[in-house]
Amino acid sequence: MPAELRARAEVVWSGKRTRTREVIVTLSHSGLSMRFVDEKAGEDFFSFSLLEDLGFLPPFPCDEPNFTLRFSGDRVLILSVGNNPLIYDRRKFEAFIHGIFVELLNGVPVLMRRAGEPWSVAHLRLIGPGRLLVVENERERLMSLSSVSEAEVLDDTLWRFKVYSPSGVESFDLKIGERRIRLFILRYLQRFSPLSWGYLAELSREFPELERELKRPELEPLEREVLDVLLAGIDPLDVPRVLGVDVPKVEGVYDSLIRKGLLRIKGVRKIVEPTPLARKLKEGGEK
Repeated sequence: MPAELRARAEVVWSGKRTRTREVIVTLSHSGLSMRFVDEKAGEDFFSFSLLEDLGFLPPFPCDEPNFTLRFSGDRVLILSVGNNPLIYDRRKFEAFIHGIFVELLNGVPVLMRRAGEPWSVAHLRLIGPGRLLVVENERERLMSLSSVSEAEVLDDTLWRFKVYSPSGVESFDLKIGERRIRLFILRYLQRFSPLSWGYLAELSREFPELERELKRPELEPLEREVLDVLLAGIDPLDVPRVLGVDVPKVEGVYDSLIRKGLLRIKGVRKIVEPTPLARKLKEGGEK
């Protein structure tokens, strides 16, 4: 897990943007330290104790791969990486983002029980992108949140899961007392475990912003056509030819679908791919 990353950083204070700075950002258990490496030297620190949300859609269109974090005091940090592979490493960026969730969630105590059994103390354990486990100790796995097929909220702190396995269906109850930990879990699964999207909407009603992101946005006819051909596997550079629409218009649709959370930047500008939400909506059919 990389503990240091070359990135671009922008801070939004109470809705007001600051200029983007080149930084070396260092991850620790307590937060993110940033050292500015552009023409104006300096440092900044963002404490995880003040973190309220992360991984949500940026407050303005962003073409590069990005990650957002909101801290108390209406302070939003946006980390992103540019297109120059000599400066930025996009795989390292995703691994660094995963590392943030590891620091926030790994080892967090929860209460777990199988149906009909008493409560026991367990802990969260991240063992790789998209693999979030609940374990009783280092060796015994109780449940993988990434393999859940159905879920429901029993009360504000209690989630019930159904897990299908070769031996049958198992039911688990998971109690998580801290609200922001529940949100961080959902944000982690949203980003790193696309198969979980089928039940995330059931657990997100406590968090209106996340719930909105998980609902189908309204699409214009051309947006729907563009998304359909991308989901069918058409290269994004071939979409204008396939649909008989000029390039600038299709690129404008890409921008719109990115803002709606249905596309994300894959490579250089305008090389896009459908997000897990887009694939889930396609598999689920029209609502």
